Order: sequence, then structure tokens, then C-alpha cells
Amino acid sequence: MESLSLKFIEPYWLRFVDYYGEEFLLTYGTFIAHQVFYFGCFIPFLIADFIPFFRKYKIQQTKENDWKSQTYCAIKVILTQVLIQLPMMYIFDPAIKAIGLSARAPLPSIPYLLLTIACSFIIEDFYFYWSHRALHHGIWYRYIHKVHHDFASPFGITAEYAHPLETIILGVGTVIGPFIFSRDLFTLWVWLGVRLYQTVECHSGYDFPWSLTNLIPFWGGAPFHDYHHEVFIGNYASTFTYLDKIFGTSGKSYYSRKEKKSINKSE
Repeated sequence: MESLSLKFIEPYWLRFVDYYGEEFLLTYGTFIAHQVFYFGCFIPFLIADFIPFFRKYKIQQTKENDWKSQTYCAIKVILTQVLIQLPMMYIFDPAIKAIGLSARAPLPSIPYLLLTIACSFIIEDFYFYWSHRALHHGIWYRYIHKVHHDFASPFGITAEYAHPLETIILGVGTVIGPFIFSRDLFTLWVWLGVRLYQTVECHSGYDFPWSLTNLIPFWGGAPFHDYHHEVFIGNYASTFTYLDKIFGTSGKSYYSRKEKKSINKSE
């Protein structure tokens, strides 16, 4: 069906590819897209910090997201992105081309694009759960993952505040899904934008009524991951809650809080 097709976008996309060049877009364009999505997703939460109305939605009410902490975090994150992520993209550029990733590939149908995103979430979540859980043990935590826990009350851009090795380890899970189901750059960028919003939102420190955790069953969101940062254990999955429930790593007091919140809302 034509209504489920992205062919109406295709001429504009191909014109964009021709203008900047496929070679540039596959590596440097992807890095630029990452930066735009990442910091663009953070801006609404940053603004919320300075509007008193939104204070009631902050999860850890006693914690302040001061400029000093946010500036320090932003500098560290940008350094990691430029010195680790960009070189990674450049080093793996031949491999990416070898598997057939192309900016000029036909765009997928909307159902297939949604299927790719859904499957990518499931794959990334499974990979993240076990990798993240492993990073909470022994030297892996002491020398690597502990960096990410510098902020017990996270805010959006702490999502990628991490040890360089952790950036590499967890970054692998992000690209598995789209590389299995797709070979076009458009799909990769759409997935990247959605995934970056998810990780920035779950580190935002806010639980808004319109947050996905209040709309989609098994979606963890900010309350789920914020609890992990606050107590440093449990709630290991990145997106969904079912893996922690199945493998017994859900924080009990997290669910107690959630039930209490639901009761307060109904009163």
C-alpha cells in the first residue's frame, strides 16, 4: 500500500545523499547525526530543570541538577564522543561497508521500519541486560562501570557518561539490530534517533504523566533506571522490565514505590 511506503521521502533523501556524498555520511554523517539527536533530546529536560512547574515530576526531589555538574558531565561526554566514538566509527568503516550498508539503498516500508526498531530494542535490551549486569561485578565495576555511577541522581546527558571501555562494550549492542534487519543508512539513523531518545529519557530524572513508562507495559523508563542509579544495584535492563523480573534482579523497593505512587494517584 502506498500509504505505508516511504517512497515520497526517497527523492529528498537521495538528493541529500548526493549533496553530501555517501562516503562522508556513512561515518562522519552518522557521528554528526548522533550528536544532533543526543543533545537535541536532552534540551527539553534541561529546560524542565529551570521551570518550577515541572519540579513535581522530578523523581529524586531532594537532588538539584546544578550547572557545575551538568557542565562537567557535558565536557566529559563530548571528549568521549570525539576521542572514542568517532575513531570507532572510522576504524569500523571498512567492515560496515563490507556488510553492505548503503546510503543509497531503497527506503524500507513503514511496517518494516517499525519491525526493525522493535526487534532492535529487544536485541539491544537483552545484550545490555547481561553486559550491564556483568559490569557490576569485581574489577569490571571498580575500574570501569563505577564511572557511570558518579551521578546517583542522573540527568539526560549522563546516559553516555562512562568509561571508554564501557562505551565500546555497550555500544556494540546498539548496532546489532539494524545490521541484522537492514542495510540502509536511513533506517540506522531512525533507529539511532529513537534509541538515543530512550536512553536520554531514562536518565532524565523525570517521570512525566506522558512518559512511555506510564503508557507502555514493561517499559522501564526514567523511574526504573533512576532507581538503579540511586541504589547501584538491580534494574539492569536498558529499556524493558521483564528481564529483571524473570532473572530476579528487580529492585523490590522500586516496585513498592511504584505501587505507592499508583495509590496516591487514585486517591
